[in-house]
Amino acid sequence: MTKQESVFFSIVIPVYGSEPILGMLYQRLIAVMEAMEKPFEIIFVEDSGPDGAWPVLRDLAKSDKRVRAIQLMSNSGQGAATYCGFSHASGQFIITMDDDLQHPPEEIPAMWDAIRNQESVDVIMGVPKKKQHNFIRRLGSRFVHRVNCIFLGKDPNLQFTSFRIMRRPLVLGMLELKTLYPALGPMINSVTQRITNIIVEHAPRYEGRSGYSMVKIMKQTMGNFIGYSMLPLRLLAIFGAVGIVVSIFLAVTLLVRYFLGGINVPGWASLALLLIILSGFNFFAFAVLGEYVIRILQRSNHTPQYIIREVVGIEHLP
Repeated sequence: MTKQESVFFSIVIPVYGSEPILGMLYQRLIAVMEAMEKPFEIIFVEDSGPDGAWPVLRDLAKSDKRVRAIQLMSNSGQGAATYCGFSHASGQFIITMDDDLQHPPEEIPAMWDAIRNQESVDVIMGVPKKKQHNFIRRLGSRFVHRVNCIFLGKDPNLQFTSFRIMRRPLVLGMLELKTLYPALGPMINSVTQRITNIIVEHAPRYEGRSGYSMVKIMKQTMGNFIGYSMLPLRLLAIFGAVGIVVSIFLAVTLLVRYFLGGINVPGWASLALLLIILSGFNFFAFAVLGEYVIRILQRSNHTPQYIIREVVGIEHLP
């Protein structure tokens, strides 16, 4: 039996600044997964946090052969850390969750029941019954949701969350995407539309505070629609085309006024016409060039999303 066939569940958890609660997270997760009676592995990816989380994870990996701990060279972000975990996961179903215990491990069986009873569904995302985030985080989440609906064509009734269970073929498809800054929600949406939400509990944060500020949320949103949508460039092309039409109309107006003697300043009409026409063509040209640049980058970008510093539990590598 191969490694891929023997592991049924892979739980991927990006870790950043959660040293005090890792032991509790591990214990609760182990209790839930053992009760499900399927072979599993837990993959912690430590994203170069400011605390002592790595020694804790290293000890867990040394004491439990079902645990693998990966430390990244530098802080790469939650998306890249999770993506790194995907590349090491060998389960038939991959589960992702946060490290702060706001995603209760006890909800995993309900998510498993939901996906195994729906053969046509590739991913189940757990939506909190009542979010326990602070006001800024909730406001940012609503903003990101709206932007994703507009720019990514996402179903408004569907919510992206980081508490997921996915089939292996979907994860393999995502690993084929050579995206420099992985945003997992948009990436999943670009690979499959067979996505379903279920309601799950959302626990208050056990300790500490969220690492998501409004600035980080705005950066994530910008990355989502710049990295996964052509709509901004196409809007720019539309503005350029409208600008050209308006330029032609203004050009005709200025020429009529010029020949009727309504413009007495020498050179003003020609200068105004030149600026108007060039502005319209510039918008259009930038949009077209931008389309080409994005397509080239999508094909040739080999910049790594992350660099691994150390792996403990290497005997479990697929």
